[in-house]
Amino acid sequence: MIDAQFETNLNIREYLMKNTFCLPRGALGRLGGGLMSLDRGLPAWVLDMLEIGPFDAVLEVGSGPGVGVELAAARAYEGSVAGVDPSETMLAMAHRRNRARLEAGRVELHFGTSDRLPFADASFDAAMTMNSLHLWPDPVRGLMEMRRTLRAGGRIAVAITRFSYASPDKFESYLLDSGFTEVNVHTGDTGTCALGRT
Repeated sequence: MIDAQFETNLNIREYLMKNTFCLPRGALGRLGGGLMSLDRGLPAWVLDMLEIGPFDAVLEVGSGPGVGVELAAARAYEGSVAGVDPSETMLAMAHRRNRARLEAGRVELHFGTSDRLPFADASFDAAMTMNSLHLWPDPVRGLMEMRRTLRAGGRIAVAITRFSYASPDKFESYLLDSGFTEVNVHTGDTGTCALGRT
């Protein structure tokens, strides 16, 4: 009886985590997206680390409710920003948050996954993923796909909040295995960020 109850509790926890944070959908996903939207510190720090400038073209994979896209567009005000996410719920939230920028053609949002990005080679100056790498089926393959979309000398940031249950321990090796160079890892008050270049 105790084992059955434990298994039931585990299944409920898995269901809640998946639908709230991992692949958010429905009411739970909107709740999760709202909670994710509260953390503006991590994306602001990551954009600082990437040294995003006014004319940059920026990609965010796992763009969630669109906070990173919003902040990147404010910095790349003469450039462009693209977000990709596998959650329709998150994309809907990101669309609402970035409506004016979408209408102006400065932001684009796509349904998709890290292993098949809908962009041509060498489309971006910088790319980032935050709080999502641990959810990818094949992190190295996804990072290689991101590298394909980066121009020569392009920058990448892989980051995770300090509140996450996942570990950043493999960020450096994943980036190196994906072909990035000048890889270094930084830890700050908001979390951990690994940087690399093409």
